[in-house]
Amino acid sequence: MQKRIYLDWNASSPLSKNAFLAMKSTFANFANPSSSHCEGRAAKKAIEKARDKIAELIGLNTRFNIIFTSGATESAAMVLHHKNLNCAPIEHECVKVWSCSNLVVNENGKVIIDDPPNSTLQSANSETGIIQQIPNGIYFTDAAQAFGKIFTDFSKFDFQFSSISSHKIGGPKGIGALIVKDINNLNSFIKGGGQEFGKRSGTENLMNIQGFAKSIEDRIFEINSGKWDEIKSNRDYLEEMILNESYETLVVGKKVNRLPNTSFFITPGWKNDLQVATLDLEGFSVSSGMACSSGKKIKNNSLLSMGYSSSEADCAIRVSIGETTKKKDLEKFVSVWSSYNKKR
Repeated sequence: MQKRIYLDWNASSPLSKNAFLAMKSTFANFANPSSSHCEGRAAKKAIEKARDKIAELIGLNTRFNIIFTSGATESAAMVLHHKNLNCAPIEHECVKVWSCSNLVVNENGKVIIDDPPNSTLQSANSETGIIQQIPNGIYFTDAAQAFGKIFTDFSKFDFQFSSISSHKIGGPKGIGALIVKDINNLNSFIKGGGQEFGKRSGTENLMNIQGFAKSIEDRIFEINSGKWDEIKSNRDYLEEMILNESYETLVVGKKVNRLPNTSFFITPGWKNDLQVATLDLEGFSVSSGMACSSGKKIKNNSLLSMGYSSSEADCAIRVSIGETTKKKDLEKFVSVWSSYNKKR
């Protein structure tokens, strides 16, 4: 049986070796970081060291800019649950559930914003990979998909809050961060023991925090060393093969700035759920969009917002690749995908 080929990195990336080793190093540090004894202080020191490292890596001034959470969904809830901001229909569900989906998306997938302080805008779309231009003064930007795939210096952005997530960049699941420009503007959401500067109570997850910090360090090194330029080249190679095999297939956002690893394409008449299931049986992991919407019919998804028809949206699949994806993996994928496309 052929070894499976994973092509769904936007849903979750494999845990990197370095992140795993960083997590493993904490196994003996079992103490509660809030305890005042020697073991507790050691655990707390490790957390603050990781927080300082992350702040340095992403361009922030102090540790007070970073609040550890369980991930981007919780981060969004912390700052949006008491607001009713403007957002676009292409936003992740964790943003739309708290916001008003009234912003216009143009045919290129770009969102038009007239009132940034009362709006929220994702840094990049998880399905199409289309990168947004974040306007100055935006209240919240969900950077979970963009961060770790493109260069991101948060000191260059004018925002109130942003979110990043570990499992999108080779770190463990269940950990992320809310990035705060001014901690005094953040109200306590989860109350209790007063952890995370009194803004998010609960015993800190030292193991995942360490893995998260290491995954950020690794991703930034990869971006700076040109690894993600290579990934973009592989993505472009995939799309070239697909379009050569199928003249009717459309690549969404091909002419605009996208995440270097993301390809979202429509093959009219071939339902995406059938494509995903067929390819899964053949050993390829792809998706029809956001993992959180799997099995659900989302009315206002990214394609409908861009002006594509419902029938076209029902025939789109996403291939998202990463550091370990090889050209030969993509060649195998296209060969199988093309053979089934010709049979239908």
